[in-house]
Amino acid sequence: MNIIDLPLTNVYAKGDYTASLYIGSEQSPVNLIVDTGSSTLVVEPKAYQPEKDTSLIATPVVQEVNYGMGGWAGAVIHSQIHFLDHAHDLKEQTKVADTAIAIVEAEPTSTFGDADGILGLAYHHLNKSFDLSDYFHNASNTPDKANSALSYPWPFNIGKEAQTSTTSTPPNFIDLKAFKSFLWQYPEHDISPVFTQIAQQHIVENRFSFYAKRSSVHVASEGINVVTANPNQVAQLKQDPLNQGALTLGGGESQTDRYQGTFKTIKVLHDIYYNVELVSVQVGDKTPISAAPLAEKDVHAYFTNAIIDTGASLTVLTHDLYQQIIKELNEVNANVEGLLTPFSSVEQQYKGIDANKLNLADWPDITFTFLGENSEPVELVCPPTHYWQLNTPEKGKACFKLLSQLPNWPNQTIVGLPLITNYFTVFDRTVAETGVIRFAKQR
Repeated sequence: MNIIDLPLTNVYAKGDYTASLYIGSEQSPVNLIVDTGSSTLVVEPKAYQPEKDTSLIATPVVQEVNYGMGGWAGAVIHSQIHFLDHAHDLKEQTKVADTAIAIVEAEPTSTFGDADGILGLAYHHLNKSFDLSDYFHNASNTPDKANSALSYPWPFNIGKEAQTSTTSTPPNFIDLKAFKSFLWQYPEHDISPVFTQIAQQHIVENRFSFYAKRSSVHVASEGINVVTANPNQVAQLKQDPLNQGALTLGGGESQTDRYQGTFKTIKVLHDIYYNVELVSVQVGDKTPISAAPLAEKDVHAYFTNAIIDTGASLTVLTHDLYQQIIKELNEVNANVEGLLTPFSSVEQQYKGIDANKLNLADWPDITFTFLGENSEPVELVCPPTHYWQLNTPEKGKACFKLLSQLPNWPNQTIVGLPLITNYFTVFDRTVAETGVIRFAKQR
């Protein structure tokens, strides 16, 4: 069966990895964050230019998505996507003709950085949308209401008026939260994520692999800052092999040039996120710290105490785990006093600290133990070269890549790129009902 090998770069999303897809009749190139922590194919209109797409089919469907940090709302349309450009798309099977695409219409925060959207690779449960056919029908029969029965062109204002009003033309919502409350009045509409779609069409096998080296952009030259880089500097950063990677749809164990040794396999316990069970975290040779189970009140929505998320450039630990790990890092290395404190805020990732203050040889490995395929413990190692990133956001700076629990997030660890990028990782959805994730040491 075919594989589709997509080059990755972490430059546009300033740490997260993006792949280029080609959307619509014009095959507009878009750089999308590769995200196993979500399921939606969502694009910014300025990159896609839907008004030029002759294959676009509008719908009455709307999506609103919140990622924990950042969110958006927008119209759902159907169009074609290509995984390869005009020069390389020699096989018709790299085209998917009828794909649901969300077009961002309201984004209060800069969710995507300089990327153009997100390619969600999780399961359909996270691809929630709402069919507003009844709303549009009622509006079209009332004076001074919208006449369109479709969500594109976009008929709402979000965050542009002082108060929420569904009686104004167009309807206004003070923020995404108010808009979400409005949406929940209407029926849910099931959307198949794009990777599920191409697997069901047997374009590729129902697995993909992820291969990358870092969780922060590497800056090799003086005078370049990741946050303020101009187009020429961005092009220079993209050429750095440490800022590159590959997403291979249909890829797996056959890609022997990317890994060595045998795979370690952990069980996916639920097909909403790539839900896994974190057993413990160990700092160096200290006693492992047990990971608490997910709070009972959150099990119905979040299912397990950890997820594997390629769209997270940090590993976000539960509050208790984070506090204990920081405590033990301070105990292991007497020279760390004050180095970790600034990184309690995510904004420090865009500032860093003086890398000369670090000697990574003094820092221990951090070992994560998960529930394996057959319920055995499986250990995966995050070395100091991965939970610290040197030469970012500029040469001579360094960033610490562990963060404490997000506000309004349950006691669930988000296992992001700091651990994932130490391995060649295969998300194999062919096993049982919910799949497994396999990890092998990179070559």
